[in-house]
Amino acid sequence: MKKTLCLVGLAILILGSGCASTRQFVPMPNQSNRIDDPTKGRIYVMRPTTFGGGVSMTVRDGEKEIGKTGPRGYLCWEREPGATMIMGKAENTSIFPLTVEQGCVYYFIQHVQMGMLKAGNNIELVDEAKGKEQLKNCKPAKVESGK
Repeated sequence: MKKTLCLVGLAILILGSGCASTRQFVPMPNQSNRIDDPTKGRIYVMRPTTFGGGVSMTVRDGEKEIGKTGPRGYLCWEREPGATMIMGKAENTSIFPLTVEQGCVYYFIQHVQMGMLKAGNNIELVDEAKGKEQLKNCKPAKVESGK
């Protein structure tokens, strides 16, 4: 029993410590516009909590790596309309099928979950009101080129 409690305590300490940053590998659209290109759709992936702060989680749009989320950070990009899969990768892979429509904005929350060795994740699509509210608690990603 003590060993189990020690392991759980250690896991919480590891998941709650550190400071993973949010990095984006594709251009960030102008945040003062609802959408830059009306022929495209805009996607936000937010991680509005500090839980699991030491763990970065990868976000993909189909086969394209968009970036890595850290605590209280968000990724934002625009893409052509059509079917895709928004994926979060941590200890597990969370997949959300999405059909992007031109001129539409999509808000996702990436939830952090306890995993066996590191944090797990779950991607959830939320409505615009909840998305905008959660976005207020997050900072934009640092955009890095060359990925």
